[in-house]
Amino acid sequence: MKKIILLGDSITELNPLKHEDILNLGIYGNTTMDIFFRTEQLMDLESEKIIFKAGINDILNGFSLEKSRDFYERILIVLQKKFKEIVLISVLPIENRSKINFKIRKLNKIIEKIAIKNNLKFLNLYPFFCDEKLNLKSDYSVDGIHLSSKGYEVLNNQILKII
Repeated sequence: MKKIILLGDSITELNPLKHEDILNLGIYGNTTMDIFFRTEQLMDLESEKIIFKAGINDILNGFSLEKSRDFYERILIVLQKKFKEIVLISVLPIENRSKINFKIRKLNKIIEKIAIKNNLKFLNLYPFFCDEKLNLKSDYSVDGIHLSSKGYEVLNNQILKII
């Protein structure tokens, strides 16, 4: 039995973290809407904790912040029926796209409010990945969005602190 589920998009799917207690259920390209439609699949799993990170694909696909918020809330309604502990991780910045990163920061504030409202842990990792212009540090990325091994080292150091 895997005690912890990582749920999210490609940044989750591509995560090289190997741990006997972790089941990685990230899927490349998933939006919060996609993840909502697969939450029922999680109900048969015997896990106790879920770590959820998604939202960049919402922004890149033109979702409004309200639509992302609504899907986050719908996802949490399902997850709270099953999991003892739910951790929400902030959306990470991307390289050299200040307008998108501004929207990411706004979405992160929404996610944090949702976490507070639902008494969930929120892990704001955005600051760990920012350069002085609030963009993703170039050495943390392979393509401007997805993480390099150095980026995953930062991410996984934080994840390992909470598992």
